[in-house]
Amino acid sequence: MDAHFFRALTGELEENLKGRRVEKIFAPAEGVWTFALQSKGGKEYLLFRPAKSVGLLFISRVKPVNPPSPPAQVMWLRKRLAGRRLFEAHHDWINLRVAFTLSPWKQRDKYRYLLLDMKKGVSLIHDLPEGFPAPVNWPSYDATRSDEDIWCEYPQISPPLRKTLSSLSEDDGRALLDRLEIGTSNRFYIVEKKGELSPPRVWANPKATEQAYDSAIDAASIYGEKVLFPVMERMENAEQRSTLKSGKRKFKKVFQRIEQEEERLRKLQDRKIEAEALQAEMYRLKDLRELDRVTVNHPEHGEMEVELDPLLTPAENMEKIFRFAAKAKRGFKHMERRRLEVEAEHEQFLKANLMPSSNKGQKKKNVEIPKKYKNIAAALFISSDGFLMIRGKNSKANHEILSKVSSVFDYWFHVQGGPGSHVVLKRDHPSQEVPEQTLREAAVLAALKSYRTNDSKADVMCALVKDVRKVKGWAHGQVAVDSVLQNLHVDIDQSLEDKLAKE
Repeated sequence: MDAHFFRALTGELEENLKGRRVEKIFAPAEGVWTFALQSKGGKEYLLFRPAKSVGLLFISRVKPVNPPSPPAQVMWLRKRLAGRRLFEAHHDWINLRVAFTLSPWKQRDKYRYLLLDMKKGVSLIHDLPEGFPAPVNWPSYDATRSDEDIWCEYPQISPPLRKTLSSLSEDDGRALLDRLEIGTSNRFYIVEKKGELSPPRVWANPKATEQAYDSAIDAASIYGEKVLFPVMERMENAEQRSTLKSGKRKFKKVFQRIEQEEERLRKLQDRKIEAEALQAEMYRLKDLRELDRVTVNHPEHGEMEVELDPLLTPAENMEKIFRFAAKAKRGFKHMERRRLEVEAEHEQFLKANLMPSSNKGQKKKNVEIPKKYKNIAAALFISSDGFLMIRGKNSKANHEILSKVSSVFDYWFHVQGGPGSHVVLKRDHPSQEVPEQTLREAAVLAALKSYRTNDSKADVMCALVKDVRKVKGWAHGQVAVDSVLQNLHVDIDQSLEDKLAKE
């Protein structure tokens, strides 16, 4: 997530969430957190997926489907966070972190903050970390334009920002940087290119087609729902979950090895001070032999004890320490390059696994069918617009379609006034629009497998899956519908099944 957008978003979230109670915590998928929030206008959920470049933080009215058994970390958080209210936020936007002050717990001095860290995830902490928030330094405009690697020292000057600055006049570029430094953003932009969305930005791209929003919360929600829900659908595949987990473990081990090597080099480099102290007092040490340690005074750092190799003279020890310190300095440059390479590989891995796959060039008859449909007695169809539709072949399948393969934001169809099969039309995300032709095709498929199959016309109701309830004690396939989106009066086309059947 872009740091400037994170800054604007967390500022708006502070006002939106202030005083609201966290009712429950869920983990609907690997690395995804859901916080159910107190709300007067219907349930709202704060969804959080930590990941530096593809991280998400947004509010949704749609609750993701949760696993039947919550992980241990979720239960731990529920015990300490559920029922507590959120108050003022502490922003460390340059490091993509925000900490919300919490209402007191039973142990009033414990777990006073909820920390959301895009790099490390969710945690409850007693006190804010040292140096929170980190000071934010800004480079000159000329340095911003000329240095391709400026983001290493100034992470708020990201490559996408530099690319935009290069397309602006100097006056406009300076004005943009001044606005970003002050943090006054009131327009937010999402670019869609070749079927893929770019994360929200706080600056316009004059060379791209983009949607503009007046609220960072709105932009985050629209982007987040379009990105997260398709990925969570894909993550229900056990193979996909395994790939993500094993990949995360692999990169965690690589980063740990890099940190261990950096720590080793740091200790070697720090010993340069010891060599300088030996050098300052070599006049009294040069004739000594077989010393395993010696106390010396550094001109700046004062008295210190230096460990020596007794097989070497003090002068040889000094030269050895200087040599290893110089080697460590060169090693740091190599480790810095290695860390950047691994971070780039890590970001590519996360994008491949945490972003929805592009549908560009995908033929409607080649829509991939998830494995979870294979054990259900259902017929599969692809609409004229490329949407997947599932129709149950019996009462058990009708039940399983709703309970096992449907998302709460999918559309459900059933003929009015009598028995018939359930038809579910799959959507990628809650805000995805479905063309009228596809809606009517789904309605016809429902009518064709109903008591109206031999009629010329039929009335079919359409509802969101979240409004269709399976009632305890009722037979399989029998449901209660809390709210109907629309009623469709359709002509029954007996040839439609063959036209749309998934091959």
